[in-house]
Amino acid sequence: MANRKVYLVDTENIGSAWKELLPKKGSKDMLILFYTEYSPGISYADLDFIRQYPSSFETVECFPGKNGLDFQLVSYLGYLIKSAPKTDYIIVTNDTGYDAVVKFWTGRDMSVKRQTKSELTLPEKTEETDVFAEAKEMLKGLLSDEYSDDAYVDGIFKIICDYDAKRLQELYQALQKEYTPDGGSAIYRMVKPQLRMIYKKIPK
Repeated sequence: MANRKVYLVDTENIGSAWKELLPKKGSKDMLILFYTEYSPGISYADLDFIRQYPSSFETVECFPGKNGLDFQLVSYLGYLIKSAPKTDYIIVTNDTGYDAVVKFWTGRDMSVKRQTKSELTLPEKTEETDVFAEAKEMLKGLLSDEYSDDAYVDGIFKIICDYDAKRLQELYQALQKEYTPDGGSAIYRMVKPQLRMIYKKIPK
């Protein structure tokens, strides 16, 4: 039997993209939305979708401040792990700062991982078909040997999917944050000439 899952959502970071979890979560799973006054609003279309799943999530109001929500979410995670250590915990955010928390708990044999916005919205990959194969193959061809193994390609592709052709500066900063300033800059220079073409191959 699969473990119960608890999703801890950083709404300041991903907005209402968490709604994609609603039809996927099991009846015993829990979805906790951490928010502050700076969390983005929800569109009427998203609200109409969310209304189909009443009582499927909880909300936790956090005190605002620099990294305030992050610290409160992590504190709550520790509280939950103490009370239910055999649960699978998923922090839903694009913020790589949480990765240190993931490493901390996985190093203590707890099931904790981070899930990005793109992973919420992309269809599940199957062996029969991968609608992103062409875009990934193009990306791989642009990268130097240092970054061309599958782990790097998948990681870079996920970051690219978190943005679009109108947010290239944010993409550049995200790559620098994930792969160090020098590494991220090098990756961006490699892929920039074909970024718009890659985005055209990524299903909306």
